[in-house]
Amino acid sequence: MDEQPSMMGIYDEFPGHRVPADHELDGALGGALVVVDANVLLNLYRYNESTRDDLLGVLARLGDRLWVPHQVMREFWRSRLTVLSGRASAGDQLLDALGKQQRAAKNALDQWAKATAIPVPELDSLAERVRGLFADVEKAVRAHTPSSPAVVGKPADDPVLHSLESLLRGKVGGRPDDEEWQRLVAEGNRRVADDEPPGYLDSKKLGSELPEGAAGDYLVWSQAVQEAARRDADLLLVTGDEKEDWWWRHRSEFLGPRIELADEFAALGGRRLFMLRPADLLRRAKALEFEVASGSVADVDRVSRETQDRPLWTPRGVFALLSRLDAEGRVQADVIRAAAANGGRVDRDAVYRLGNFDPERNLTGFTKPTARITNDLQAVGLVAAGVEAALTPYYLSGVKADEFWIPDEMVAILAEDDTEEAPSV
Repeated sequence: MDEQPSMMGIYDEFPGHRVPADHELDGALGGALVVVDANVLLNLYRYNESTRDDLLGVLARLGDRLWVPHQVMREFWRSRLTVLSGRASAGDQLLDALGKQQRAAKNALDQWAKATAIPVPELDSLAERVRGLFADVEKAVRAHTPSSPAVVGKPADDPVLHSLESLLRGKVGGRPDDEEWQRLVAEGNRRVADDEPPGYLDSKKLGSELPEGAAGDYLVWSQAVQEAARRDADLLLVTGDEKEDWWWRHRSEFLGPRIELADEFAALGGRRLFMLRPADLLRRAKALEFEVASGSVADVDRVSRETQDRPLWTPRGVFALLSRLDAEGRVQADVIRAAAANGGRVDRDAVYRLGNFDPERNLTGFTKPTARITNDLQAVGLVAAGVEAALTPYYLSGVKADEFWIPDEMVAILAEDDTEEAPSV
């Protein structure tokens, strides 16, 4: 009698196709080796203090299961001063602009005083109030602006560095020996050239002056995989990199790791690969019995929006979206226009006013029409795959969306178009 083939389930030979359930992600937080990449560490400089403390607190709860590959630390040290310089430069630009505005305000006040013959004591009082206002703003800006990179060499002068030194003591992988390092670099660059994940979207780094060329992502991957195999553990990667050479994505949805990566990891020992973005890590902090501040997730999302290398909305795509929304009589079109006129966001009350909604109405599913139309426009090539959602709800204080945000490029596009008049809110 012929031997019957073994019977298997739908995932046995296709492990990469398993989309992790919520309880599986929570379980990975509680038991897997957790590896963070360089942008997670570098973004600690970009968050506000409360968010930074929350993320560090969550990472600390992982104990010895937190691990950082050697390549991650190499990239952290390579980019740290650049990140600090960027924040300091932005602060300097703001202070310079405030100084110009203060001088302009004083000149305008002086001209007004001459025209109205206001008594000198009253003019002096107004001038002092203006000086005080600008002084308060300057003080707040300086409090949130890091020191110049020339004077941040001591950990005590850098709270991020001081915290990481303590958090990561004994948790950073060693450098491979020269022969192994050269082998890994060669394999990483081969993958990039052949469009194999991870890291193939870094092809512009092929032939660069970096010692690893375009193989940086593969070095992170291989070192993380080796450590997980050594521990015989599942692997959870926390990364702010949202590109498709790491993620299995369907349109704008992140389903999990690239199927090829999950299959590759499973083939090494039957273990599972998980991935989370930093905001998702904070959303799941309760799995580690850690409470995060209500605004921390929104702050992490803000930084992701500002730093992510992603496709952008074009004027053609924005106006096609608005035209479809208008044709369907959707208030979301007016919400997008109002957000553009307000720097990129509208609050919950404004949405209710624009839609003339009953105060008891639930806004669950409010962004679905924009997501549906965006998908339609992507299918016909009017909008690039991977663009940021046209409307994103932000939950700052509870289970109800407090604000709705639009992408920064939408703000700029609509600001430049004279035919798009913002609705009154």
